[in-house]
Amino acid sequence: MTTRLRSAATLTLATLALGTLPAAQAVTFTIGYQKGGLPNILKARGTLDKYAAQGIDFRWVLFTAGPPLLEAANAGAVDFGSVGNAPGVFALAGGADLKYVGVTVNHNDTTEAVIVPKNSGLQKVSDLKGKRIGVARGSSAHAFLYGVLRSAGLTFKDVTVVPLLPPDARPAFENGSIDAWAIWDPFLTTALQGSGGRVLRDHAGLGRGDSYHLVPGSVLQNPEKKRALQVLLAELESAANWANVNRQTVISQFSDELGIPRSVLAVTVPKSVPFNIRPFRASDLRPLQALSVAFREAGVLPRDVPFGPQTYVTLPAFRAALPTLGLK
Repeated sequence: MTTRLRSAATLTLATLALGTLPAAQAVTFTIGYQKGGLPNILKARGTLDKYAAQGIDFRWVLFTAGPPLLEAANAGAVDFGSVGNAPGVFALAGGADLKYVGVTVNHNDTTEAVIVPKNSGLQKVSDLKGKRIGVARGSSAHAFLYGVLRSAGLTFKDVTVVPLLPPDARPAFENGSIDAWAIWDPFLTTALQGSGGRVLRDHAGLGRGDSYHLVPGSVLQNPEKKRALQVLLAELESAANWANVNRQTVISQFSDELGIPRSVLAVTVPKSVPFNIRPFRASDLRPLQALSVAFREAGVLPRDVPFGPQTYVTLPAFRAALPTLGLK
């Protein structure tokens, strides 16, 4: 082969290689989300759609609660999930390879509650002794129920905990199969408005549980997925800032997308203000470790979770990092 032909062949191969580069870099990033949270606001706005042209295909999967969301994440079906305080503890206790990457601080005492039917004779927490209480096992409401019972000198052994996800718990609550229900918004407000139930106990005086954002460990080992994660976190922070000054639009978008009555959202959206998200810090491990110990002592977890550097990563400030990711 002549020098000219060799040069042409080399150029052709290089051109072909460059032509395939965008496809090789393309990545699909699946986001697990729940009704009413910050990720849901971002989805409703469609902000992430613009990144498809740059090789990041964001996809969304809706879950009814945190535990099944993290099960999917551990199985590799989801790349990111936002949950309450307990699901991550349960998942890690079960051996899941998940890492905390962010925190959303809860500023309201009424986003979860133990509720009873309006005509129930139960008037105080101590009246729950011997009763059947519905709750999603491993959810933030499960952790909340632990605190509620403890405040009255009760334990899980003093009641019958009936493990029910929200779609099954609502009819059980209304037909009397359970005496009380530990539940979070928007299911909480929907049930109160739809069934006339009443709040027996909320978080007031018990401390609030924050929300956490987790990813499978494999996401952090994959450069393209990690970049997609950083894009997502930056856009979640921007969505939080936008939502804080556009509450009525948030209510409208949620109602249209999820079919939740505006009367419910008029109650639940203000509870979430200020919407927020920040990087996970070492100090955020303390409440999670305390929850792990409490559930272990209550006989609910198979083992304590050794929270430490191996369970989280602190990424650069979310929005500030976006210009460094090589995106247009």
